[in-house]
Amino acid sequence: INRKFLFLKKKIYIADLTHTANGLTSATFPLGAALVTSYAKHICNDSFEFRIFKFHDQLTQAISENPPSVLALSNYIWNLEISYKLSAWAKRQDPNLVVVFGGPNFPIDKDEKLLFLQQRPVIDFYIENEGEIGFVGLLTKFEEYNFDITAFKRSQEPVANCTYVNGDELIEGKIARIKDVNIISSPYLTGILDDFFDLPLSPIIETTRGCPFSCTFCADGLTSKNKVVAFTTDRVRDELHYMVERVKNIDEIYISDLNFGMYKRDVETAQNIAKVQNEFNWPARIRATTGKNMPERMIQIAEHLKGSWMTGAAIQSSDAEVLKNIKRSNISVEAYSKFTTYMKNLDKKAQIFTEIILGLPGDTKEKHFETLRYAIDNQTTKIKSFQCVLLTGTEMASKETRDKYELVGKFRIGAGGVGVYKFGEETTPVAEIHEIIVASKDMPFDDHVSCRVMNLLLEAYYNQSQFEEIFAGIKMMGLSEFDLLRYIHEHNELYTPKVKEIIKKYISALKENLYDSFEEAEEMALRPDRVDRYISGELGFNEHLTCNALLYFNMEETLSIMLEALRMFLLEKNLL
Repeated sequence: INRKFLFLKKKIYIADLTHTANGLTSATFPLGAALVTSYAKHICNDSFEFRIFKFHDQLTQAISENPPSVLALSNYIWNLEISYKLSAWAKRQDPNLVVVFGGPNFPIDKDEKLLFLQQRPVIDFYIENEGEIGFVGLLTKFEEYNFDITAFKRSQEPVANCTYVNGDELIEGKIARIKDVNIISSPYLTGILDDFFDLPLSPIIETTRGCPFSCTFCADGLTSKNKVVAFTTDRVRDELHYMVERVKNIDEIYISDLNFGMYKRDVETAQNIAKVQNEFNWPARIRATTGKNMPERMIQIAEHLKGSWMTGAAIQSSDAEVLKNIKRSNISVEAYSKFTTYMKNLDKKAQIFTEIILGLPGDTKEKHFETLRYAIDNQTTKIKSFQCVLLTGTEMASKETRDKYELVGKFRIGAGGVGVYKFGEETTPVAEIHEIIVASKDMPFDDHVSCRVMNLLLEAYYNQSQFEEIFAGIKMMGLSEFDLLRYIHEHNELYTPKVKEIIKKYISALKENLYDSFEEAEEMALRPDRVDRYISGELGFNEHLTCNALLYFNMEETLSIMLEALRMFLLEKNLL
């Protein structure tokens, strides 16, 4: 009887897919899918058979050989299209298959939610916010209705954290949070994630959930996510020991917390990691997003982790007006300076990073440059400057914000996000597209391009540390390191023909990969005569990484420009 019962269990497949045609766009364990699975197995009393997937080929093989009743897929900016096209193929194999999507890449406006789901009719239900609550609520309703999904939809019963369409009507459940996340059994300690240790993926752990901040560019800035809850430190300690006994050829770990280093418990987490490092010499690197305005705590953590945690703080902008526009309270100047000074005193070679976003509402060329100056003046050794992505599900992507700041969005094809995949017997081209801000009422497009060129020069001349002796000398003379970079930026007559060619290639790639609509970008990426060129990297490459590499490989010419710019810069200061 037990064997028969197991055979009759309905199969639930949950996937957090990554592109694979040109590297992995997401190279971590599918932790979110595993947490949902763990919670569902507990609440549903093991009445379903669950399997988790990361790669499309393993998922499509399982669907073909052992069809599921429910297919659930995560939705992020890097995997929406591959997930949707695979689910569309799966539904063609079995029209009764229930397709559930979940993740932050979903609108917050009711009309936009309806449009999103109407444009993607394969999706039966969408889970918002915490997936555990919405997914278990759905499974419970499926059982109540004997998996008659049509009858359930007609009832229009709301399910917490779930949105679906019946006819032309949108049914939304209330947003709910799990008060004590420790009721979710660890997917590591229960063995749910064991198979993923054999794959080329990095383990990832969650020690806290939620974010107290309200940044408009981030999906975690929504009010519903402001309360922070934590997993016990004993659980985190046990997970670390479980991982180190099973990990293979992976020397890093990710911490998914949104503000690691901001809470007292983070020091204990760092101590537990340090104990594992001392005993097993793993992990060599810890990747975690840092918190704000707690420099003493971050310093404590950095001391425990002894350089394995690349430390820093994302400032996005140093301009007070821009920060107000995006509802962000930055790490204070005093706290930031205290932290970077301490880290440099602790280790002269310490790598301290910051992240800056170009094109935020109210940003200008001069404000962006001053933000770069602020970062350099505060001894930041690596400055990561990103274009501003209009993420679905954020306040910044709303019509109100777009209209207020006259944001100009263009669609671009994501680097590494194009592939041709085989789903069963079907061959399907896929392209991930995202929208970025390229201009606004405060920043013309030409200024946006100029700022990106400055970002490239900063990457080539400052971030790589090849010229740190020159910048150290400039600083000792009481001059601005950023002013030297700006001199190089403004005096392109100093560029050699080869470097001019690289800068031209950079600007061309920047402009050519911009489209007026999603449809135009997708059509261009998936044209038969172009798709293979995207996969090979000939088209749609990361122009920032590629052109920085070209400048590095032409170091003799890059150096000659630096030396001539330095000479002219010092002459203008009457120091030569």
